[in-house]
Amino acid sequence: MPEPLLEVRGLCKHFPIRRGLLSRTVGQLRAVDGVSFDVGAGEVLGLVGESGCGKTTTGRCILRLIEPTAGSIRFAGREVTHLPRRELRPTRGATRTSSRAGSASGSAWHARWRSTRA
Repeated sequence: MPEPLLEVRGLCKHFPIRRGLLSRTVGQLRAVDGVSFDVGAGEVLGLVGESGCGKTTTGRCILRLIEPTAGSIRFAGREVTHLPRRELRPTRGATRTSSRAGSASGSAWHARWRSTRA
């Protein structure tokens, strides 16, 4: 079986809940907590769920538009979770995302990855 093009392991994104005059952190909103999956070359991934369940946050973390709290993201065998932004540009060029309103059951977030390998 070939190596997956995209590997996501234990992806988490928690946002601080702040209260009071000094904006103290009083808790964490667990937007994404422990998401794992693989996507092979040429495959399309569709995340489907109810509004507010973390689909868009998952996609933004994978693309590193927001920083994940924890977890690992590998693209074409390369760990990209903590790469500097300028080194992410070639990876982002290999992705396509789309957010579409779905049926009454919720909306969908789709992503397509294409191989950058020769």
